[in-house]
Amino acid sequence: MRKGEQTRAAIVAAALDLAASDSLEGLTIGLIARQLQMSKAGVFAHFGSREELQIAVLKEYERRFIEDVLLPSLKEPRGLPRVEAMYTRWLERGRPR
Repeated sequence: MRKGEQTRAAIVAAALDLAASDSLEGLTIGLIARQLQMSKAGVFAHFGSREELQIAVLKEYERRFIEDVLLPSLKEPRGLPRVEAMYTRWLERGRPR
């Protein structure tokens, strides 16, 4: 992964953590810049707007949900066992580490 891609991934990861605790609407370029000890311009350069950052956070959340919750749960038998597996994994994912 190139440096720019690594920085973008770090920004999205930090934004995802902040959104989980504060809300997606509470997410700001300045807040993330402070968290990562970057300039606002540095964060802005990777996304261009707050809305683009929010979209990137939603896409990353979806990717992680599919990888951590949905796909492993599909290995369970159909019906209630599968739904219970999804629910359990979803709850475990939301617990602080």
